[in-house]
Amino acid sequence: MVKVEACIRGDVAEETGRFAKAAFQGGADTIELCGSMHLDGLTPPRESIEAARLAFQRPGLIVMVRPRGGDFCYSSYEIAEMHREIEIAAEAKADGVVLGGLTSGGEVDVPQIGPLIELSHSLGLKATFHRAFDAARDVPESLGILIQLGIDRILTSGVPWGESGSALDGVFVLNQLIQQCEGRTEIVIGGSVSPENVPLVLKELQPWKGDLSVHAYSGVTENDKTSERKVRLLVDAVSL
Repeated sequence: MVKVEACIRGDVAEETGRFAKAAFQGGADTIELCGSMHLDGLTPPRESIEAARLAFQRPGLIVMVRPRGGDFCYSSYEIAEMHREIEIAAEAKADGVVLGGLTSGGEVDVPQIGPLIELSHSLGLKATFHRAFDAARDVPESLGILIQLGIDRILTSGVPWGESGSALDGVFVLNQLIQQCEGRTEIVIGGSVSPENVPLVLKELQPWKGDLSVHAYSGVTENDKTSERKVRLLVDAVSL
């Protein structure tokens, strides 16, 4: 079974509640709540997390933890900020967080990311590594490291970060990752995923073990709003 994750904008609590309700009614299994989408997603305010929790009435509320835009190499101050943001997400009854961090050499920053994953788990939150993964110097090596750290999910398009292309262009790499992880962590496929192209992406994948999700933002958005109709279309499309 392929699950559907809708990425929703979380800058303003009132509209966040409406977007989360649309995703819920459309049948999304999970939602990723992000602020500042023009910066590729930052940590949303607590009020938006609480509004999304009220509207999304099943497990699956996942909150972005990213203190700033730009690269994924963080200072000790920023890591401390991420610790507090994880605690806030737990206090607001989220089910998981999305995080990531790399060294200046493009490797998973184990000394900083390991404790963030441990903190998330200690608070009952699943931990997803965001698309910093696609910016890693060695993606297969990074996958192995993240599995050792106990990451629950990894968001990837299979396309190097900063390059144009959708998940359909990254199918070769996605297949490599799926086979390498052998069900030990959930692969979440993102990158211009839509109801129109997701059947093509899934058709190109080799058989997989464990959980697999598809992640969409623009593909479930109409008129700059999360669309219940488009979420439902995506849910239907993964079943084709």
